[in-house]
Amino acid sequence: MKHTHLLMSAAVASAIALAAAVAVQAAPPGAVPSGQQLQRVPVSGLHMGGPGSTLTNPYADDRAAWVEGRKLFKQMNCAGCHAPKGGGGMGPALSDHTWLYGSSPGNIYLTILHGRPNGMPQWGTRLPPQAIWALVTYVKTLEVPGDKNAPFAKRKPPQNPGNPTPPSQPPGPKPAKGQH
Repeated sequence: MKHTHLLMSAAVASAIALAAAVAVQAAPPGAVPSGQQLQRVPVSGLHMGGPGSTLTNPYADDRAAWVEGRKLFKQMNCAGCHAPKGGGGMGPALSDHTWLYGSSPGNIYLTILHGRPNGMPQWGTRLPPQAIWALVTYVKTLEVPGDKNAPFAKRKPPQNPGNPTPPSQPPGPKPAKGQH
């Protein structure tokens, strides 16, 4: 019995070794992908920065959309992550030249609409497309003062004819006579 068990084990081990040798010889050289090759295999047709680049902002030069976008930026607490003037904080800066998902209006729209991994919420379920485009209009005018590489450097908020730009701060009360 012991002898039979030993012969059976040797036969199974030989069969496994033979199968492995045949498999190695049957595979052409280089058929086993390396780790780097596996990392480059596309898993979907989605690419960062691509699809939104063809979308155009229907409100790009609309002063009312810019005002609405600025209002939404404050109301939706965008400044909580991106800072009041888009300089960045917990979220990425919106005023520099580094945009992970693309800086075109369409890419910004898609980022707001669908959200992004690691923190950007999906606003498409709460905001209509017009509101998202208004936010895009506002975000495109943010810049870091003195940043020559900013994509919107020296760009001012759009103005409609006959609609003057409001002052940055409302005028305060006039001082009483004799006070300075």
